[in-house]
Amino acid sequence: MAKILVADDEVTSVAIMKKVLEDSGHTVSTVTDGKMALAKIKQFEFDVLVTDFNMPGMNGIQLTKEVLELESDLIVVLITAYATIKSCVEAIKLGAFDYLTKPINKEELLLTVNRGLEKVEIINENILLKQELEKSETKVSAFDYATNSSQIKGILKEVAKVAKSDSTVLITGENGTGKEVLAKYIYHHSKRSNQPFIVVNCAAIPNQLLESELFGHVKGAFTGAINDHKGYFEIANNGTIFLDEIGEIELLMQVKLLRVLQEREFSKVGDTKIRTTNVRIIAATNRNLKDMIEDAKFREDLYYRLNVFEFHLPALRERPEDIIYYFEKFLVEFAKQFSKPVPKIDPEVREILINYQWPGNIRELKNLAERVSILCETNIITTDLIPNKYFQFTEGEKNIISENNSDYSDTEDYNAVKDKMIKDFEINFIKNKLKHYKGNVAATAKAINFHPVSLRQKLAKLGIDPKEFKS
Repeated sequence: MAKILVADDEVTSVAIMKKVLEDSGHTVSTVTDGKMALAKIKQFEFDVLVTDFNMPGMNGIQLTKEVLELESDLIVVLITAYATIKSCVEAIKLGAFDYLTKPINKEELLLTVNRGLEKVEIINENILLKQELEKSETKVSAFDYATNSSQIKGILKEVAKVAKSDSTVLITGENGTGKEVLAKYIYHHSKRSNQPFIVVNCAAIPNQLLESELFGHVKGAFTGAINDHKGYFEIANNGTIFLDEIGEIELLMQVKLLRVLQEREFSKVGDTKIRTTNVRIIAATNRNLKDMIEDAKFREDLYYRLNVFEFHLPALRERPEDIIYYFEKFLVEFAKQFSKPVPKIDPEVREILINYQWPGNIRELKNLAERVSILCETNIITTDLIPNKYFQFTEGEKNIISENNSDYSDTEDYNAVKDKMIKDFEINFIKNKLKHYKGNVAATAKAINFHPVSLRQKLAKLGIDPKEFKS
């Protein structure tokens, strides 16, 4: 199927070509002269132009030259009488695909159009094949999301089903929880895995440049625009675009992004021409978009367009089974990078890592793994390699706990007491908040900076029933 523009000032000829092409499944628009054809091509995207050579105002050579300057990939088929065949050959030298003579043979018209479409398809396939060959040496055959967390494994089961569709996905979670890794997981398990995957960090691009980066611009659109520029939506066509930190986009740009999601259409900066894109969108944010909607900082209609499927990645502190799992994984990576043996982890270090809250999540954990890998000289990661901020109790606090619990003098018993104190504090803290908000989990989650899904999981783990606090 293709989008075809037919230009001819003979009404009967136009009607015949339109019917033949539409009966074959193509979408057809018509105009009656060359200037109208040129204006239409400036406004909309077409795959094929079928045009009469002799029309009022502009002949086939002029039209071919001008439209191919605008759209070099456009297939131009000229319709001519025998007297002007020589001129059509001249147009072919300028880039027209072929010509047909009057009266039009229906089968010949379809055959010529289809040959032109096949030529473009072969060119595009060769470009993609070249890209794949260039990537083949480094491309990973199977992309996985490494985790030891039952929570994440549960999420991945649903993600694997969604990945096979073309649905838009919204990924939420704190910075460093692995949102981009999950986006890549979706991409690699999708039917678009052989097409481009473009990552756009919306927070890293100034708002005044974001429109040009996403949609492109034409020459002369603004000061410094010395050439046409392809935007990410054009580059990612037929592939996947990952819009990270979507919550940082200003409202005006949100309107234009909404248009892409609704209509799959956009225009370059400085251009009125409407272009189409067949791209899958995955978005991510560390912001609470519902709060932003209430504050009139994020469009509600855009939120629901993005939120076809939402996956929330819990913070590292909410999935402690991943802490040591990732730390050991990073130690192996850095040992290879620094040409060192893989070090062991002292039990006290394991305890420190488990008890730390990890505000920077996996990214912070990886940074620590790199630091200790460089500093370690004994093949054992010991506590002296760990910065002070990772210790949750000072020596004075440890002595106070020991004095108040004299029956627990050895390290193992001390650790048990400390763990119990932390758990008791956590239970009391959450219960007090639930009581204050009368058992409303969503309100409680917002107050303590938790995602509602994560808080419900935490309540189940601690054996707390929010219904007890509704009265």
